[in-house]
Amino acid sequence: MFKITAETKQHLTEDPKKIAIALHNIFPEEIKEKKLGDVIYLSIESQKTSSLENLYELFRHQRILDVARKTLRNNVIDNTTHFYINKQVAFVNKINFCEEEGESPLGPIRITIEYDDIERLIDWLTPFTKNGAEVTLVRKFP
Repeated sequence: MFKITAETKQHLTEDPKKIAIALHNIFPEEIKEKKLGDVIYLSIESQKTSSLENLYELFRHQRILDVARKTLRNNVIDNTTHFYINKQVAFVNKINFCEEEGESPLGPIRITIEYDDIERLIDWLTPFTKNGAEVTLVRKFP
């Protein structure tokens, strides 16, 4: 089983179109809106492994495999991992890891990945590196 979700809160001062761009830069899937009281959340859910392709490429293009690997591995619980990225940075098609609250003025995007063999997925998405180069080149999703 594979499932990925990306969710963020929409603040009143934010343009929902810009949030959609930020989410689509990470995962090009349909955006859903959920309202809880006065709070609006925008999210993407997918069970397609191809949804990880942008993230896979961004980690390599920005040369952040080591920090991405550490972040994903540090947040593993059972068959799930999660991390937060800065929403404003995602808008410009980049990844910047952040904390749940405080580091991103408009709040972060929370990304959750669930997979039966989460360690293997992390090894594919963020392989070991040596001197900045991938040690294991696994092109296909496990």
